[in-house]
Amino acid sequence: MGQQYGSSPAKWLCWLLAVATLTSGWSRGWAQEGDLAGNLDGDLDGDFVVQPMRDVQIGGYLDLELFINSNRFDFRNHRLVPMLDAVVTEHVHFSCEIEFEYGGPQVATGDGEVKVEYAHVDVDLGGWQLRTGAILVPLGSTNLHHDSPIRPLTQRPLVARTVVPTTLTSAGVGALLEGAQGDWLLEVYALNGFNGVDADGYKIDSTSGLRAARPGLKENGDRSPSLCGRFLWRPELGTEVGLSAWNGSWDPQGELDLTIAVIDVTTEITAGIDIFGPIEVQMEVARVAIELDEAARSGGVPAELAANSIQLSRRFFPAILEQWFGAESSSGLTLRIEGEDLGGDRRRRSTIGFNIRPSDETIFKFDLEQVKVENQADPDATIICSMATYF
Repeated sequence: MGQQYGSSPAKWLCWLLAVATLTSGWSRGWAQEGDLAGNLDGDLDGDFVVQPMRDVQIGGYLDLELFINSNRFDFRNHRLVPMLDAVVTEHVHFSCEIEFEYGGPQVATGDGEVKVEYAHVDVDLGGWQLRTGAILVPLGSTNLHHDSPIRPLTQRPLVARTVVPTTLTSAGVGALLEGAQGDWLLEVYALNGFNGVDADGYKIDSTSGLRAARPGLKENGDRSPSLCGRFLWRPELGTEVGLSAWNGSWDPQGELDLTIAVIDVTTEITAGIDIFGPIEVQMEVARVAIELDEAARSGGVPAELAANSIQLSRRFFPAILEQWFGAESSSGLTLRIEGEDLGGDRRRRSTIGFNIRPSDETIFKFDLEQVKVENQADPDATIICSMATYF
């Protein structure tokens, strides 16, 4: 018999979040910004006429990376991500991202892909916001805020690669509520679950964690939907605390549970370090409990996964950059220390980075990354340079 997680705290948290969301009608609804610029009207014959002035915005981001050590000198055109945003009516809003990774699947190396990062419709129902479609799963801060131009380091944290395999998307439906003063935000969803095993074997392991088992947008089988929720608290300006949880089955029969819990904190510290100015602190801690049967144990599926990250960043506004690029320009220093335990040899990674921002939308990054793996010789440090910009 496998371990029993059916009554885990994370599962009860998900159910409580669901009940709170579906029964609440007194909180002010959360809505995407945007003015009504068009509508859809029907005539008596059942035909529809689309008004020509609908508000549709197109943008996105691009990044390019360079990795250098004793064994590699690789340029990586990692991501091209078009974004589409549309106000359908005063109460209906559509938004999506489509990622072209490494040029798409038709490139000569065959290792690119095209995928929907999210594509959802929001409907304002007065006291709350209904969301349905391909949902960007609210597990931690990094998965929700993963765009390359807003991140000071090139590589995403380990916690966002194997424990919460960013970008993590699943098909489903849910709701959002926000406090009247914007000091809290609640999201809760019913979604397709992780796919931890198929005809080729188990897809959860001590090398890539949950990455190969990410949910699909097509089917969930005859098992119950998974539940996911996140509560975000903003106690003061510049500080956010997020509590996230996921619970659902990971096997086709729906007999084995998978539970994820994530805590993320973003804040600024100034006490005792006024000489340096405010330092932004970002922390993310994630744990996964996986229910196993004898076959899964024999197949090498780990019972637990864990990862954590802490990042310190300081932003500067040198006069020379203002002369070159204008008042919006800045530079920054970032230090990140992180660890990962996937049931095998533990991994640690430290990164120090310097960046230049000609504007808030564009960034040039220069990082030095060192990885250490338990019971293995330390590899060379890697120099990583990258550029990312919104468009």
